[in-house]
Amino acid sequence: MEERSVTSLALPITISTISDSLLSLVALITVSKLSTTAVAATGLAAYLFFVINALASVFTGGLMVVLAQAIGARKEDIAGSATGETLCLAFVLSVLIVLSTPYWLSSYFLAVSSGNAEVTELALEYTFLRLLSLPALFVNIVLASLYRSVDKPWPSVYASLINLGLGLLLIPLFTLGGFNVKAMGLKGAGFATTISSYFSLVAYAIWKPPIRIQLTVPGRLSLKVLMLGTPMALERFVASIAHNIYVNAVAKGGTIALAAHNIGVNVESLIIQPSFAISLATLVRTGQETGARNLESVSARLREGVVVGAITMGLAALALVALSPFAGYMFTSDPEIIRLTQAYLVLAALSEIGFGISNAFYGAMRGMGSVWLPLFINMITVVFFRAIPAQVLAEKYGAIGAWATQNTDMYGRALLASLAWRILGARRLAKRVF
Repeated sequence: MEERSVTSLALPITISTISDSLLSLVALITVSKLSTTAVAATGLAAYLFFVINALASVFTGGLMVVLAQAIGARKEDIAGSATGETLCLAFVLSVLIVLSTPYWLSSYFLAVSSGNAEVTELALEYTFLRLLSLPALFVNIVLASLYRSVDKPWPSVYASLINLGLGLLLIPLFTLGGFNVKAMGLKGAGFATTISSYFSLVAYAIWKPPIRIQLTVPGRLSLKVLMLGTPMALERFVASIAHNIYVNAVAKGGTIALAAHNIGVNVESLIIQPSFAISLATLVRTGQETGARNLESVSARLREGVVVGAITMGLAALALVALSPFAGYMFTSDPEIIRLTQAYLVLAALSEIGFGISNAFYGAMRGMGSVWLPLFINMITVVFFRAIPAQVLAEKYGAIGAWATQNTDMYGRALLASLAWRILGARRLAKRVF
């Protein structure tokens, strides 16, 4: 098959992921104009959506592995069937989640907020309306996986840009009011997000699927997708638990340290999006070559992904350092929070090259069908190289000590992934999944 570069696919995926992150940032800034309680309420919702996105990654990751290998093997019928089965399964699951929310959502928010009734009430106002977007979200991730895997990534970019454009207009308008539109508060923010999500699907109606999607009852192929995607979802859940331990260490620095941490994480989330895009692009390229049984090309695509990941995230790190003295001013006037935000961003910047390298390795391993290996590596590093050291260092150095463990985690991942590749190689890691 014709060789295509990782970069050619990573660029459009980067645009999509940055668009999604920008919309989240705009929503946060808009809601911050309502009240501190409103910000706390959307924070609860954000954690819930983290869990939902982890569930959705079962479809995203698993489907991309199957599709990339099927396309590489020139078996478009398998790709079409896998997409159709997964699309039906994802849609049904999203509808079931939405219909079930009246039975558990209130109790969930009360538990997470330690019984704070005011925050829970606002969180429910926002989340009930935003959860209506789940069918659109799940359909979008399945279709985006398809288009990216067959080297037609731009329709998914257009979907993200439609979502961003409408969100930039509707979220502030519905939340704060204006132009004869009555302010709806958090309900408006949730409603606007849902409207934008459904309109984004118009992109897939205009730029129709590049292969025939065979909508059918979920069967063998969708089960394979779930099996391949499960390790990626587990990876997110493990990271979530370890992150709570890590944030607990940061909290030893007090409320100011937590505020700086939240600001830093939101700013950094924009900068690191290219790394996720390169990981997905490397997954697709190595998957295609694995499907075509071109093991030499698999190794070449991995090397390209690692080089592109290291260079891109090196440039991202420089941008983060340059931005660090000014980032805090966008969110607060407290000089101590601004100083700590700068410290967080500089320490985060030092870790980005390791993050880029490890993500490229992870993408390649998944594309080759070895989906469990990245999970095992992450379980080791996120617990023993970050969560536990953060607790120890925070006792003496506060939040800065905890933040320093980003580097031991990211470079630990890169080192272990590199060692696994050298020991096992493409011949042992490459597995046909269909």
